[in-house]
Amino acid sequence: MIKFTQNAFLCAIALPLLAEVKLEQSVSKDWSAMLDWQNRFPSNITHNASTGSYGKSRVGFELIKQDEGGITDFEYYRYNNVFKGSIAGTETSFGDTTDLMLTGFRQWQWNPDCAVQFIYAAELAAEDSLSLTDGFRWGLGMAARWRPASDTDLALGILFQDRFENSLLPIPYVKMIWTPCRFAEVEFRATGLQNGFIIRGFLTEDKATMVDLVVAYETLTFRLEDASYGSRAVAIGDVVTRIGITQFLEPTGTWFVRFSGEYINFSRYTFKHDSETQGVFQTHPAWATNLRLGARF
Repeated sequence: MIKFTQNAFLCAIALPLLAEVKLEQSVSKDWSAMLDWQNRFPSNITHNASTGSYGKSRVGFELIKQDEGGITDFEYYRYNNVFKGSIAGTETSFGDTTDLMLTGFRQWQWNPDCAVQFIYAAELAAEDSLSLTDGFRWGLGMAARWRPASDTDLALGILFQDRFENSLLPIPYVKMIWTPCRFAEVEFRATGLQNGFIIRGFLTEDKATMVDLVVAYETLTFRLEDASYGSRAVAIGDVVTRIGITQFLEPTGTWFVRFSGEYINFSRYTFKHDSETQGVFQTHPAWATNLRLGARF
């Protein structure tokens, strides 16, 4: 089964994060639905004239539809951002934010080993004091997919990403999955929005239990309420090390639960206006946890 994961804009592109469980019946399960909770523990702020700490939590849901021609992923997340200390209320802080996304791809098979993918995304991401439509942006791209061997899946392409307070950005798209055996999978990806490695291990013959290790640079962007200098947006970049486990709860492969813990090695928040940096802050390393409950149907 192919599945998406939420890492904000254009990061949910054909990620096989749910195991292909051997079902007791042959009924196709093309839909997946998930509830999501995440908590990032507070950490002290650096690289800013103000002092204090920053932490956040997230709640949301995700709905995925897949078929032979591609995948469509709809996601909704609301972030509770908590600033404490003298940085709270300054122009390098912000309130709660909401992120609504529609992402996916359509694939056309050229021959048994090659295919072409059309990648698309639309996102509404804004501070809650604004209208959600103020935070609209989009992305489009194309990729060529090649399977040179039964254990290798390679996709190369380019994405064009609309950015708040910045010019349109072309991003190289690289994704390679290597499956050395039926119990392991290694993925490398470089998309500009998520860059790094994912290692997955299947602990049971039926693939009902999966563990994974992620080491990656991940990003988010939100439109924010205007500051004294005018309109602004925040670009967020995190370097994370994440360990997770996904467990299907019964033999039909319908219900599953996933828990992960992560160490955020590096985190930088850059505030932009008209392509110019107006302020930044970084945080000390922090811990975060995530819980998902989902079903396939």
